[in-house]
Amino acid sequence: MSDEDLEDATTAEVRVDPPTAPGPVRGSTPATGANGNPEAGSQALRELLERTRLQRLAELRETPTGTQPDDVAKAAAAKAAKPSRSGGRAKPRTDHLGASQRIAQKVARRTVGKLVSGTTTTNTQPVPIVTALRGTPYQAPVQATEPSEDEARMILDLAADIAAMMMRAGAGTSDVEVSVIAACTACGLATVEVDLTSNTLVVHYSTSDGRLLTVMRVNRGESTHYAKLASVHKLVTDLVDGRLEFNEARNRLDAIRSQRRPFPQWFTTGAWGMMVGALVLLLGGGPVAVPLGIAMAILIFQVGKWIGRTHLPSFFITALQAAAATLIATIAGDLGLIASPQYLVAAGIVLLLPTQSLYSAVQDALTNFPLTAAGRVVGVFMTLAGIVSGIALGVVCGQAIGLSHIEVLVPKTSPHVVTAILSMFAAVVVSMSGAVAMSARRRFILPAALVGLASHITMMSLTLLHIDNVLASLLAATVTGFLSRPLALRLGAPAIVLMIPGIYTLLQGLSIFTAVYQIASDSENVSFAVGLSSLFTAILANAALAVGAVFGSYLALPLKNLKSRSSAEEKVESVRSGEPVTAVVDTVQTGGTKTQTGSAPTEP
Repeated sequence: MSDEDLEDATTAEVRVDPPTAPGPVRGSTPATGANGNPEAGSQALRELLERTRLQRLAELRETPTGTQPDDVAKAAAAKAAKPSRSGGRAKPRTDHLGASQRIAQKVARRTVGKLVSGTTTTNTQPVPIVTALRGTPYQAPVQATEPSEDEARMILDLAADIAAMMMRAGAGTSDVEVSVIAACTACGLATVEVDLTSNTLVVHYSTSDGRLLTVMRVNRGESTHYAKLASVHKLVTDLVDGRLEFNEARNRLDAIRSQRRPFPQWFTTGAWGMMVGALVLLLGGGPVAVPLGIAMAILIFQVGKWIGRTHLPSFFITALQAAAATLIATIAGDLGLIASPQYLVAAGIVLLLPTQSLYSAVQDALTNFPLTAAGRVVGVFMTLAGIVSGIALGVVCGQAIGLSHIEVLVPKTSPHVVTAILSMFAAVVVSMSGAVAMSARRRFILPAALVGLASHITMMSLTLLHIDNVLASLLAATVTGFLSRPLALRLGAPAIVLMIPGIYTLLQGLSIFTAVYQIASDSENVSFAVGLSSLFTAILANAALAVGAVFGSYLALPLKNLKSRSSAEEKVESVRSGEPVTAVVDTVQTGGTKTQTGSAPTEP
């Protein structure tokens, strides 16, 4: 028997003729679905008949070859006409089909219920990029409708320019990515994808008709400018809140690009000098060492700037600056001008430490940017290697010309009230000078001083309690990060604007100089292994400062803006209750076309 004959025979067997009467056959059940839908019942009936046909086809294939389709049909008809055991004729076939439909519907409902109630796995659908804004100042953006292709390209250019400006001004990688996502989402590009690696930014967007738009920016240098960084932050905040139109945002960004620094160059250089002089006083230097530290800082700063014009790699520039600071302090101590040259060198080392790069590297490593963090760590390591090499070069050169030996191990003295007051005053000056040197606005100077003072008091208290230096650095920096984030957001700036000036009071420059001096000098009391261990501990303490600052910033997340928090809570409650999220409606002009906008719901 061929497959075509089997197919015809099976079809003839399972065919059901519709009833001739207009109403349903007596004793049968209408084919209805789980919700009383006749179409659903018809679908279940068709599926049941198809399974019966396939099963019967398989049975016929196993029958002997001599059996004819007519015999099969006759046997089926005789079986249908055979009287039942009760003496009557068999029930109509429609009754059998109705019972089968009910069984199939019951099984289907039970299976679907198990599938729905037993779904415990996470959703594998792509997560909306707007969820990356949770816990940030832009977590409740006012979203515009999807723009046209030309408008989308202009929006991508705006977001890429924002990112490039932030990277050059000294922002962290996570802050740059969040700002790009917030700007694109607020302008209607809710499906944008951002790829930020090291100094390269790539933004992808796919239009509704499948066209791909890609914009890339490359940052080839940094010039720390906290005033410009705060301006960009305020621009993105206004754009996200719906208070700014696209054309106005474009004009404001062009104005920020040409924004001048709040202080002239000579004033900034003097601020670096004041910071080093205050650090000398903070560490315990005398009245002569403070002005000498100011002069030394200005000198090595200008020397580094002059050498940098030759495009010499930064490693050699840092090494020459560290060697110059070591020689100046050693000569001053040999001439009897100062009693403790190590304080002068330590203050100069703080000026050369890659504080901002170290913080950014730790932040990138903790916020899932491993490639960017690795690149920053290499840069930090090379700068530290330059500092160590420069100190060693200065020590060796000093010994070669017959300069006296420096007693780097100074015995600890009991704290005094006057000393504590002077150290707190010096901490305030260090933080204020650091804010000015980083080109922060005038209204950020006093908050930076408060953060630096609180950090110094915490560090001093932990030291009096004989807490380990690394742990004390971690806890003091945690206080710095915890205070910097809410204060900076209150002033309309990212947390790094107050965090870096506050960390300057905690940097471990003296421990680095002590370890390197022990390694480089010929000392019978200290071995090379002890000096190397001290250097590792000093670097670890500085790394703990960055870790603590990032940790404190995350601890301060509940202290974010009250308006953003209440808006996010309303969205979460709406999602949990199953009600549609009410969009925050506003009017935003994107590319010259006004559209009604609303904020998309975020996941609870």
